[in-house]
Amino acid sequence: MQDAASQGQSQGKRSPVIVGIGAAVVAATITLVVMMNSSPQVSTSDQAASVTRQCMLMQRRLLVATEHGGGTIRFRASGWLSPPFALSAQPQVVIFPLPRPGDAPVSEQISVEGNATNVVITSEVTDLHQVFDVPGVYTYTVTWAPRKSC
Repeated sequence: MQDAASQGQSQGKRSPVIVGIGAAVVAATITLVVMMNSSPQVSTSDQAASVTRQCMLMQRRLLVATEHGGGTIRFRASGWLSPPFALSAQPQVVIFPLPRPGDAPVSEQISVEGNATNVVITSEVTDLHQVFDVPGVYTYTVTWAPRKSC
């Protein structure tokens, strides 16, 4: 009888290694389930506040048109060459590759290349208004005012 009792006890006992591996698998499974179902605890108001605190520099932009002339021109500045603009009375936006400065005005030499009369250059954010003819190349200096989009 004693042999049967000791035999039953040995079948009920498991190796500590097996028990440890089983516990590790259970813990890993629980951790994985919790991680997959949890979402970050950041409120939308915190996200909106961080976005509004980050001011972006505005792109350098000019408007080009003509009042009663015509022609086609391109802009060259800081090693960049624009696509051609066929002038009309409807202002067209010229977007330069660099952003406006953030703190202090910056002057930039711009060349206008082509053949056009009565070219009108204006700005959406400053009082810039220049009118000139382009008989090949016309060079002028633009002073970009600092602007941020915030």
